[in-house]
Amino acid sequence: MIIVDANWELRNLGVTTQEVLIEENDTLEDIQINLDKLDAEYLVIKVPVGKIDAMWKLEDEGFHYIETNIHVVHNLDKMGLTPLLSRIDNEILYYPMDENDIIKMKEEIKKGLFYTDRIALDKHFTLEQSASRYIGWIEDEYKRGTELFKYVYRGKDVGFFTFKDLGEGVYYPFLAGIYKDFQKSPLGLVYLYKPLLEARARNGKMISTYISLNNSNATRMHVQFGFEFKEMTNVYIKHVDNRMG
Repeated sequence: MIIVDANWELRNLGVTTQEVLIEENDTLEDIQINLDKLDAEYLVIKVPVGKIDAMWKLEDEGFHYIETNIHVVHNLDKMGLTPLLSRIDNEILYYPMDENDIIKMKEEIKKGLFYTDRIALDKHFTLEQSASRYIGWIEDEYKRGTELFKYVYRGKDVGFFTFKDLGEGVYYPFLAGIYKDFQKSPLGLVYLYKPLLEARARNGKMISTYISLNNSNATRMHVQFGFEFKEMTNVYIKHVDNRMG
C-alpha cells in the first residue's frame, strides 16, 4: 500500500486528507494494519478494479464508493477526424495563456465548470470547494512548469487545457474544458484533439491522462478519439470527525 499525506487539500478543501493506493498483492491483513494508521479527516482509498476482497473490506470499514478512474493513453497515431469534426476543429485555435487569460480561466472554473468529480458529487463538500481544488491544482502545476493553453473560437475564449511534460515524449493534459456559455455548442466535440496536435508538433510519443467514469461524455469522447484504456481503479472515501475522539 502507498499512503500519501495530501497536505495541499487542507488549503483546497479545509480538511486534512490522506490518499491511499491499495496494490494487487496487498492482503486483507496488510490493508487492516494500514487503515488503522490513518488519522485524517478525509480518507481517499484507490483499489484496482477486480480486487473484490479489498472492496468488501472497505465497505465493512465504513468507506463509500464514489468513482472509477481510468488511465488512458494515446500514441498519437490514427488522429483523423470525421468531416463534421474537422470543420469544427478548423474554427478552433489555441494559444498559450497570459496572466489575464489565467484570471479568466479561474473565473470560469468558479462558475461550476466541473461538476462530475468526486468532490463536486460529495455531499460533504460544495461546488465552491470543488472549484477551489481545481484552481489550486492548476496553480501548483503552473509553478512547476505546466503550460496552459486557451481555446479561441471566432475571437472568443471558449475553453482551456493544461499541458504537463512528463519527460521522454509523454505529455499529461490533466485538465481541460469548454467554458460554461459554450458547453451546449458542438465545440466540446473536439476539445480533446488540440492536446494531441500539440504533442505531435513537439515530436511527442504519447498523451497520458486520467478520466472518471462519472463523466460519461468525457469517457465517450476518449473512446471516439482512439484513446487506449489502461489501469482502472475504484475510489472509496470516508469522512472522519476527529474532533469526537
